[in-house]
This record gives sequence, structure tokens and C-alpha cells, in this order.
Amino acid sequence: MTDISTFTGEFRSREREAAFQAERVPESCRHARRLFLLSVLLNALFLISDWRFAGTPHFWVAVPARVAIVVWSLACLYLCRRVTTFPALVRLCAVWQVVTAIGVAFLVSSRSDIAIFVLVMLPLVFYLVVPTSFRGNAGGGLVCALILLTGYAAPAPHSATLPGMAMALLILHCGMCIAVVRSNRLQRQEWVAMHAARRAQDALATGRDTLERMFMAVPLPLLVTRKDGSIVRQNRAAQEAYGGGAATVLASADQCYVDAAERSALVHHLLREEAIDNFECRLRRGDGAIRNALLSSRPVMIDGETCFMTSVVDITDRKAAERHLERQAMTDALTGLANRTHFLKALDEATTRPGGGSRRASHAAVLLIDLDEFKRVNDTAGHAAGDALLCAVAERLRDALRPGDLIARMGGDEFAVLLTRLTGARALHPLLARITEHLHAPFSHDGRPIDCRASIGVAMFPDHGRDSASLIKHADIALYDAKDNGRGRATLFGPELLTHWQSEVAMLDRARDLLARDAACAWYQPKVALDSGAIIGFEALFRSPTPGGGIVMPCDIAAAFEHPELGPAITDQMIRHIVRDCARWRAGGLDVGHVAINLSGADLDDSGFHDRLLDRLNEAGLPTSTIELEVTESVFLGRNADRVARTLKRLSGQGIAIALDDFGTGYASLSHLKQFPIDVIKIDRQFVRDLETDPDDAAIVRAVLNLAYSLGIRTVAEGVETPQQVDYLRAGGCHVGQGFHFSPAVSPAAAETMLRAAQVARR
Repeated sequence: MTDISTFTGEFRSREREAAFQAERVPESCRHARRLFLLSVLLNALFLISDWRFAGTPHFWVAVPARVAIVVWSLACLYLCRRVTTFPALVRLCAVWQVVTAIGVAFLVSSRSDIAIFVLVMLPLVFYLVVPTSFRGNAGGGLVCALILLTGYAAPAPHSATLPGMAMALLILHCGMCIAVVRSNRLQRQEWVAMHAARRAQDALATGRDTLERMFMAVPLPLLVTRKDGSIVRQNRAAQEAYGGGAATVLASADQCYVDAAERSALVHHLLREEAIDNFECRLRRGDGAIRNALLSSRPVMIDGETCFMTSVVDITDRKAAERHLERQAMTDALTGLANRTHFLKALDEATTRPGGGSRRASHAAVLLIDLDEFKRVNDTAGHAAGDALLCAVAERLRDALRPGDLIARMGGDEFAVLLTRLTGARALHPLLARITEHLHAPFSHDGRPIDCRASIGVAMFPDHGRDSASLIKHADIALYDAKDNGRGRATLFGPELLTHWQSEVAMLDRARDLLARDAACAWYQPKVALDSGAIIGFEALFRSPTPGGGIVMPCDIAAAFEHPELGPAITDQMIRHIVRDCARWRAGGLDVGHVAINLSGADLDDSGFHDRLLDRLNEAGLPTSTIELEVTESVFLGRNADRVARTLKRLSGQGIAIALDDFGTGYASLSHLKQFPIDVIKIDRQFVRDLETDPDDAAIVRAVLNLAYSLGIRTVAEGVETPQQVDYLRAGGCHVGQGFHFSPAVSPAAAETMLRAAQVARR
């Protein structure tokens, strides 16, 4: 207690000492009143005793002094009732001490036997009994002793023992000061300890109350249970959720569990002193509702008994949200069908379930469905029409298929169907026929008819694959074949399709390699005027020499020419080489005539092809008549025939000639000769090859030549290999011949030599 003074036993801090004294004011006042009352009673008794001095001079000293003490004590007793602060009480007691000491000093002047006793007793009373501060106790006692000693020694003669008596009183006062200091210290230590204990009790009570309020206020149900499931304690949330109301007490936790085994499993782990977190179970609420809950539980000791503290989190809404999100994640937003993720998951389950690889297991089929010309629907009728068509296809598939068959939208205009419970491939044909019938039914949007046709690729499980990846791959190959062979049909996968697909993949890979190495070159086959024998131009043919001395021919990468990306890229490289060669030849004074370039539908479908070609010719300083474009009849029948027509007309308007290649072998009609800007008709080699021996071929060639003559269109005969064919074609009015009779396709250097030789011959 370093805060307590060593010399006074009081607090060094004035504020703390004032707090101590202020807290003791009521008790000190009661003590002072008792002191004043006892002073009145005792001095009244002594007043009776003082009548023994009657008839002596001391009588008139003792009686007035005693009466004064009694009267002053009564006055202090009255004034004490008005005292409210400790300093006021100190002042009142100090005045009472002085008055009492003076009065008693007159009494001890008699030097009676009791006088010495009074000399000792009254200071002790002032030290030990008067409720005042240390200064009040010590000062009052010392002043009282001096006053009493003065009164005792005043009458003559002086006693010889007076010095000894003064020394004894001094020793007495020193001891009383020590006793007062010790008493003060003990009182204050007790006061400090009492306050510390009170604060501790208050803190403990506050903590318990806070914990209780917190326990009851926690919004999660909290339960403390015994091993047998009986409830030791439960908060308000638990009462409301599982007891039926805040005023209802739940008797046992066992009645909440829907499955008693879940409760047993939880207790089993807890008895092994394992902490339980995220224990999922189903609980029955007080209103009978079944809810999903997540429990966290800990073993706790209460009065020596093992209990379990458990919190309950209701996850019913979360589980419902998870299921909703799972449905959204597995469902196509536009059509309401399963999405790609859902389909692949279901297909994995169908191919990996027990017995899935057994021969006796039921067959299944994967159908990949792709809408034909869907891009054109979006481009011409708008995306709203495209979305309406997708929704209609989804509804038609639902109508066409059996309950339990899974339909999914894989993305864009591609759908997938998983057919199960099939006995074999024969059971598939009626379903395919019904699907095709439903999908190809007329459809209109906002009164506008829209073509709804689809191509379908089919792979059977387990015949065409025993896992989802193989089935999807093979169905996709079958779909590719269906689209490549006229669209609007269904194709069942077979080994030959895989071989064809692998061959095409190899072609595409080889084409990509050639493009990466800029190895796509143009070789030139001369075109000869049949009337004069002069070279009037060339047809540029794809060739790519290999480091080993071989040559990659067009048939080696045939699939790449119709590829929407590789075909235009190859054409772009070819045109770059052709423009460069023509510019070099013209710079050397050679008359190139024109160079014919073969174009695919993918080339003409590119809206930027027209501008790139003209820009290259302008940069090289070549006239547009240098280039002739050869197109086959198939480009007129493609999905973008209108765009192809516009591109050809723009090129023709710039002076570039348009040649119709392989005329008579495709599906082109005579109307195409009128609809498109055709300048040249090329007679296919299959008609030229046997025109000398096959009357039908000869008749076809004559008919084409007469048609071209009537329309004012120039003609070119391909595949000319004999002089007899030359004579026949010349006699029939054919303008130009091309074939091995004149020359095969040669390298740019050989073509340049050929031009120089022709130039020398003309001179």
C-alpha cells in the first residue's frame, strides 16, 4: 500500500483520502453523537460526584466547569445532526475537544486522586475515540494533555513529580500516535480491500450477467445437453425454434432429430472428446417443419459432469439456394434445356454406371444437332428471330422424344440428345425420323417464314465408344459428314467416317504447316488461243515444293480449300505470289495476258476480299485485266449466294473477268449465266477427255459452245491432251485450250522462259 503515508497512516492522495473520509461521514457522525451523548451522561454523573466539594473553594471551580462541559456536549450533540461533510465534523469535534479539555483542566486543578487518572484518560479518548483525522486525533490529544497538565500544575506549590509526569505523558502520546497511525493504516487497507472485493464482485456479477444476456441474445440456437440428450441450458433462439416459443422449454434434444442415427453419430464423436464442426443433419422445429441444419459441438464440464455445448445453424435456405444455383448452372437460360455441363455429366454417368460396359447392357445414343443456315437467320431476320427459332427447336425436340431422354443446348445453334434404353441401332431409326419430321416442320416469326432444317450426327454406346469423350467426338464426326453431304440429314457414325475425318484433319494440319512456312506457291499452266496457238494467259495452280524434292499437290490438302479460315489464307498467299510474278514479268517487257485464280465460296464470303485484291494490284501497278477469277457452280448455291453475287459484280465492274469453272458438272442452271457476271465458261475435262469416242460428251461440248456463242461468252476447254481434241474444239468455235497437250503447270521461272520464247517466236 505505497499510497498510504508512513507517518499518518492516511492516503497520500488528497482525493483518495477525501473519498475515504466522505464514505465514512454517516458512520463518523453516528460515532460523534454517541461520544457527545456519553460525555453528557458521564459528566452529569461526575457533576453529582462534584457536590463533595461543597463548602470548599474548589466547589465553585469544579461545578461551573462540569456544567460547561455538559452544556457544550449537549450543544455539539444538537449541532452534529446538521453536519453533512467530514471537514465540518472535524471542526465540531475540535471545538468540543478544546472546550472539554479546558473544563477538565479546571477540574484537575484540585489535584485529587482521580486527577492523575483524568490526565491520562482524556487524551486517550481524544486519540482513540474522537472521529477525526490524524491531525485532529494527534493534535487534540496533545493539546488536551498540555491544557490538563497546565491545569494540574497551576496551583502552588508545584509537585516534585511534575517533570516525571510530563515525561510519562510524552511517552504515552508517542505510543498513542503510533497506535493511531497503525489504526489509520489498517482502516484504509481494509477500505481498499473492501473496494477491490466489491469491484471484483461487481465485475463477476457483471460478467455473469453479460454472459447470460449474450447467451440468451445469440440469434443462433444454443443448447447445453447431457449425454442422454436432456437439456441443461438453452437460449431464447433454441426455445423459439425447437421448443415452440420463447416461454417453452425444450426437454430433450433427441426429439429434434429426424434421424436418430445422426444424433448417435454426433454423440459418438463427442464422447471421444472430438470437436465437431459443420455436422450436417435434419432437425424438426417446434412447429413440425423439417429443416437442414449445421451443428458445431464441444464437450464441456459442468459441475463435474460431461455435457455438450452445441450451436445450430439453419442452412435450409442456403441448401435451396445451392440447388437453385445448381439448376441454373446446369440449365440453358434461353431454352430451359440442360446445358453442356449437365449433358456431359449425365453422359459420364450413363457410360460409367455399373454394367455400362457389358454386352447385355442397354444401348444408348448421342445425337449432336446443328441448325443449318442459322447464321443467315440472325443476319437477315434478326437475333430475336434466331432466339425464337432456338426456343421452337427446343420445344419440338421435347415433343419428338420420349420421357426420360435428355435434351441439351450445347451452345449457339448446337443441341445434343442422350437417348437411353435403346435395344440397338434399329430402335434409333424411328426416333431419328420423328426428330427430323418435327424439326423440319414450317416455322415463322412475326409472320415471316423461316427455314428450319438441321443436320444430325449420331454415335451409339457402346458400339462407337465406351466413354463420353469418344461418343461426343464420333457424333461430331458424323455431324460433320451430314453437313458436308447436303445438310438437313442424319448420319450414323461408322469407321469409314473416322478414316475420312482423319484424312481431312491430316490435310488441314499439312495446310497449316505450309501457311506457317509461307510455302503455298503458284505454278502456271498456259492457256492457248486455239485459232493462233499463242499463249494468252495462265491458270495459277497451287503447288508447294518440299525440301525432299517432292511437290504438295492440291489433292493433298483438298479439305483446306473449303475451310473458312485456311482456304482464304491459302488464296491470299497465292495472290501475293501471282501479283509479284506478274509485276516482275511486266517489268521485264513480257506480255502476261491474264492469270486465272481459283476461288472458293469462303474467299468470296469475305467482305474484305474485293478491297484487298484491288489494293494489291494498285500497289504493284497492274491493271485489273491481269487477273481473272474462276468460280465453280457450287458457290452460287452456298449459304451466302447473295453476298457472293454482290462481290462478283463489284469485281466485274472493276474490269476483272469472271470465269465459270467446271461448267455442266454441278447444279448450276442457265439462269446463273444471266444472274451473275460470267465472262468465260470453262468446259470440264471429263467432257473433253472422251469427246472423240463418246457421242454424248461430244454433244455436250457442242451444246456448251453454241450456248456460249449465243450469249457472247468466251469458252475455255480444260484437259486438252491430243491434237484431235484441239481440232474438234477449234472447229466447234472454242476460243482457248488448256491441258497437257500444251503444257502442264510449271514453276514461275519456267513460265517466264515460256513467255520469252513466245515473244521471240512472234518476232
